[in-house]
Amino acid sequence: MALLRPITGALLAGIVITAHLALVKQAEWNGTFNLHSLLTYTTRTLPNTAIPIRLPSTNLPQLDNYFAFMTSFFWTTLDARNVRAHWAGNHLLGTLSSIWLVMLAEVNGEGSGLVAWTFAAELLGEFFGIGVFTGVWGVGHLLFSRKDSGKGKENLRALGWGLVLGHVVPTVLMLRLKPDGEGFWASQQIWTVARLFHPVFLAGFWTVFKAVLPSAGGAAGGSAVGSRRTFYVFSILASAFFHVTSLGFLLAPEMFPGWLDPAVSKALDPATVLIPTPFWSEAVVQKVDFETGVAVFLQWDYLCSAAAIVVWATAMYLEAVAGNKAVKKGGLELVVQTLGVGVLAGPGAAAAFLMLERDGVGAEAEVIGEKKTL
Repeated sequence: MALLRPITGALLAGIVITAHLALVKQAEWNGTFNLHSLLTYTTRTLPNTAIPIRLPSTNLPQLDNYFAFMTSFFWTTLDARNVRAHWAGNHLLGTLSSIWLVMLAEVNGEGSGLVAWTFAAELLGEFFGIGVFTGVWGVGHLLFSRKDSGKGKENLRALGWGLVLGHVVPTVLMLRLKPDGEGFWASQQIWTVARLFHPVFLAGFWTVFKAVLPSAGGAAGGSAVGSRRTFYVFSILASAFFHVTSLGFLLAPEMFPGWLDPAVSKALDPATVLIPTPFWSEAVVQKVDFETGVAVFLQWDYLCSAAAIVVWATAMYLEAVAGNKAVKKGGLELVVQTLGVGVLAGPGAAAAFLMLERDGVGAEAEVIGEKKTL
């Protein structure tokens, strides 16, 4: 197992390179955006609407242009008329939240440097693609974390409340407010941009709650493992909710014939939304409209982030069980169960399931060690 982390790091690096090509370069080649267009974006109406983009000015023109672009980008996923992009955004949102829970639970108590790295990776992922920065985070975690990671003494109760206010609330406001709403608490546009900074909000709320809430599971050992396992359960649920709703629409033509408009069923053809769009050279990438470009970007964002978190979680499990006599589950059994969770609840849930299994093995090993001591 000495080579496990280097091999995993190499796999993650490959995913990062793939994500760069599939997200950044493909978006450039298919005409969706490039770095220059992000900073020179002067359109000030939401795509396919007459609704003006109204955002507070930063007095930095290029930054204002970038935020206007991101508002348009996310509006494309929120606008239900863009069936494919709307579906892809819904599908990705659950996986993103699920991955975020797993990452935070793992680095909790690892030291301020690794925690800061996690927040930075998530923030950069929001700005430039979670598909790229999930793999980047995984490489950093492998390089700088302890082999017995996830056994820290931080306040998980405070982290949970920080997630509710720092991540869940901004996300819900972005989803539920109106695009033409005016005022801080009514504007979907403002909260679309604000949600990009959810790692910053979480860090602030977490710091406050650590100071005022007692720790439930702050001690090392069983109680800490139990609190962390709660995070993994919620990670599975977050992934499952969006995964099931997304797959429900794909299966609706077979399960509920006639319920969906034929145009919607055509746009959600599984061959279109599940099979990755080719990206490996400019020659195979076709020019597309903005809405399709957003959908393609989200498709690859989902695939690359999902692959990265599952590869990383598999490595964490294998590292924990290597030479551990407390392991009772066979390799084939675990693979089948993980695949089942992934199919039914999504890749984020599969990664969380692997972490649950890892912690279960660790807890059993501690019990066996205590019995031997007695």
